[in-house]
Amino acid sequence: MRKILLVEDHETTVRDLKRNLERNGYTVHVTGFAQDAPDMIARLQIDLVLLDLILPDSRGLGFGSKLRKSFPDLPIIVVSRITDSDEKVKAFQLYADDYVPKPYHINELLERIRVQFDHIERRHPGNVPRIITVGPLEVNLKQRQVRVHGQPIELAKKEYELLELFVRHEGYLLPYDDLLAAVWGDESESQRRYIHVYVNKLRKKIEIPAGCRFIHNESKIGYRFQLVE
Repeated sequence: MRKILLVEDHETTVRDLKRNLERNGYTVHVTGFAQDAPDMIARLQIDLVLLDLILPDSRGLGFGSKLRKSFPDLPIIVVSRITDSDEKVKAFQLYADDYVPKPYHINELLERIRVQFDHIERRHPGNVPRIITVGPLEVNLKQRQVRVHGQPIELAKKEYELLELFVRHEGYLLPYDDLLAAVWGDESESQRRYIHVYVNKLRKKIEIPAGCRFIHNESKIGYRFQLVE
């Protein structure tokens, strides 16, 4: 699952945009301070940055230029209320891959994000995994197909999205709230039952034919996807 860093300090914007991005299959990390972004990009292996130009500790084009020097191949989309044409041109010249003025329609922003990821795939096709294999389990990310011991496994849409999230983060503990936000777009604790229901469905569909365990519940925290034969 693609990871996006949202560098934005406006709480309403963060809440609404984060929810929409997660509903569209992205993992979203947030910071309201420019100074936190470089470490988060490196540590979390961020795939794309959405950058506001007016932040508590940074205003204007300087910070974006620093990001570009540190991460030359990282897509950066400016999302800002600054609509001055000269500023936009400078942003493109210095670091921006795209510039989306506020207010924007979410579908337009989602399409611009998709275009950036398409560019990455065309430039570096070898860096984009097509198939992830974990023991007898094979997940084809491009075709959204799942096989166990070479036999196709039919999954519902949410089951597949949950499995893809697991295999992309193999070995990592994924908290319940992160799973909810990424797959269902809902971080409410009362909705955690959805996770348990779908995990049980996945276990029946992939663990029984595989003859091994993949999904491990760490009580009151989350799930870890790891092969145990």
